[in-house]
Amino acid sequence: MDFPVWNGTTVFRLPPNGTETTYVVDFDNPQQQKVLDHYLVFGIGGSLAFIALLQRYYTKMFLSKGLQMDDLFMLLGWMASVVTQAYLVQSISVGGMCAHSWEMPLERFKAYSLTTYITAPVFMLCNGFTKLSLLTFYLHLSPQKWFRISVWTSIVIVGLYTSIITLIMFFQCSPPRQAYQLGHVERNCINAGVLYMATAVSNIVTDVILFILPIPMVIQLHMPVQQKIGAVVIFAIGSVTVATSIVRLTYLPPVLKSTDPSWDAAPANVWTFVEANLFVICGSMPTLRKFFKHVAPRFMGGSSNQSYPYPNSYAPNRSAGNAISRTRKTRGQYTNFDDENEMQTFQDPDSASQDGSAGKGVGAATVTVDASNSNEGDSHSEKAILQTTTYTVQYEERGPKS
Repeated sequence: MDFPVWNGTTVFRLPPNGTETTYVVDFDNPQQQKVLDHYLVFGIGGSLAFIALLQRYYTKMFLSKGLQMDDLFMLLGWMASVVTQAYLVQSISVGGMCAHSWEMPLERFKAYSLTTYITAPVFMLCNGFTKLSLLTFYLHLSPQKWFRISVWTSIVIVGLYTSIITLIMFFQCSPPRQAYQLGHVERNCINAGVLYMATAVSNIVTDVILFILPIPMVIQLHMPVQQKIGAVVIFAIGSVTVATSIVRLTYLPPVLKSTDPSWDAAPANVWTFVEANLFVICGSMPTLRKFFKHVAPRFMGGSSNQSYPYPNSYAPNRSAGNAISRTRKTRGQYTNFDDENEMQTFQDPDSASQDGSAGKGVGAATVTVDASNSNEGDSHSEKAILQTTTYTVQYEERGPKS
């Protein structure tokens, strides 16, 4: 295939008719759009994503149980995010991405084509790995059967569609090099536009699933409404990529019909950068609570001093108070939580019910303590569940002393 020549330089395509007298083609300094946007998102967003990842690993390694499978997935997602953005930024810096396809030499356009061929499936891997990270983290939240089945089903779905779409992107042409090597009169390739649309739609669907999956579990919790709202807000912030996926989707149809893809794809690529960084930032949010409780306990409403959780009238002496404190710590209002988890571990309310009776008989009395009415308790902390605990006290009548 012969390519046209403009001003003595071989190009992929000629400038549109009518631009010969109104536009001066400059191969050394081509006009580009959205360049600053890409640099800012990559510089600021990429730095925030890296900080979020460091925070996650610090919290897991030094404040929690150590690294787990979800941390490996997040690391792979972050690496894919960096590769995607770095390759595209490099193309922008040499006048490829964000420039007109007719204002770059043919060799530069070939390099741009190779860049897009590599970054599209790598971005898909970024999407998949970060979602798998959050889903595997969900497995630690609750032992409820319905919840675990839902999470495992979502893991299978995300794993399958990520693998399938990634492989199709790499092997969209036969042979694969036809996807980025120019000059073939007849190219044996599938419609790349369908792949990009499938990527955007799958991102939106799975983001919605990740948001709604834990909501029923949170609603069932016996906790103040404010804390329920706070938990929902955390999951909502973690699913903010739904909005970015929708925005990016609106830019795709014009790009897929464009004859000047390197220029027209620039706005959509800005949102690709935003989304790639948000994948890592939002995926690292579950560890923020534990991290800030460690570095800024007052900011999180915590305190290093532990006080007796109930009024003095319930603790007639030190030994009895300590016994009650130990009992309540293991069987009382904190039973449904694992302090080593970054977020609360939620259990089925039915399975978490407590039986404090020891068998009532003659002379048995029942004492009911409402933890929410304690003046010195921590019913306003992030751990407090408002519940009533019943204790049975047995006594025997004794005859008069002789």
